[in-house]
Amino acid sequence: MTPRGLKMLRRLCTATLATAMFCGLMTGAASQAGADGRLDVVAENLVTPRGLTWDAHAGRVLVTEAGRGGPGPCAPGVGGYPACFGATGAITSYTPGKKRGTERIATGLPSVINEFSVLGLHDIDASRGRISVVFGLGGELATRNGLGPAARGLAQTGTIDRKGRLHPVGDLLAFEQRYNPHRADVNANAYGIVRVPGGTLVAEAGGNNILSVTDNGSVRMVALMPDQIVDGKPLESVPSTIVKGPDGAFYISEYSGEPTQLGKARIWRMAPGRKPVVVTSGFTGVIDLAFDRQGRMLVLELAEKGFDSPDRTGRLVRVEKDGSRTVLAREGLEHPGGVTVAPDGDIYLTNRTTSLGEANGQLLRLRPGRS
Repeated sequence: MTPRGLKMLRRLCTATLATAMFCGLMTGAASQAGADGRLDVVAENLVTPRGLTWDAHAGRVLVTEAGRGGPGPCAPGVGGYPACFGATGAITSYTPGKKRGTERIATGLPSVINEFSVLGLHDIDASRGRISVVFGLGGELATRNGLGPAARGLAQTGTIDRKGRLHPVGDLLAFEQRYNPHRADVNANAYGIVRVPGGTLVAEAGGNNILSVTDNGSVRMVALMPDQIVDGKPLESVPSTIVKGPDGAFYISEYSGEPTQLGKARIWRMAPGRKPVVVTSGFTGVIDLAFDRQGRMLVLELAEKGFDSPDRTGRLVRVEKDGSRTVLAREGLEHPGGVTVAPDGDIYLTNRTTSLGEANGQLLRLRPGRS
């Protein structure tokens, strides 16, 4: 942005919520050191936990478990590496203050494992009277077909009924196979979902786009996330989540491509009916976003030093209203994967989210200090 453009932007920063948030993100500068808070383990033995959400209707946190895949059937996935199916995904609920606050409310959900990762149930939304979910896959139509009929829910959105049964809704893989908007290898691997009137919006990490899925299953593209040029080479955007901000706009986190480029991940703002625009940058491998009760953005990085680093330490950063940044948590975060905020201000995070199907995942609670 040119100096003249920055001056014009600052003149637009009036007292309205939308412009105040937008301008604070754009004009912020130096990072700040940690904030006083307490990080506790509230649930353990989760199997590859990923996204999570606060279920206001039931007063609980819902956590997705991608599972551990299984013995097969197997089929070639992305890059030709074999992917093997198993019905090992689940949803776990945690109710604060309840003696036995943790229980699995859905089991037997589709999951797939390859040489590098477990893919399956990646995100969840419990707003607007239903539980909406999204599954990844990391492959094309031949991959899913080769995994057998039980794998049908992979690379789709869906709903979970009161008995814990999955009902597929929107076939993201069929859309990717037909249109392939990014013009790269066909790859459906959605990672984020948010409920909107009449349907959902999905962050499709495999296809590098944002998709709209209606409740009757119709899928269309809302935005194609553009590559950025780093050292003269294109770096894929790879949207990792989409959340609704307190200003009514949608915010999209960016993981960026592999190998990890430190400090190149950005956050986008997408107002209804508008194209996404970058509002802040300088992060590494952002995996999820949330907003606290004061309307401040929480940015969760999978690994502060990059996914390629042997150091698995992640980071939770709060972006202040003036754009400065406060590190809320670092120590104890080991490849975290999701963040959500409860009405009382407690912050919940999933932890140890990239283990290959081991039951060592955690749900953490952060009680930030007063600020």
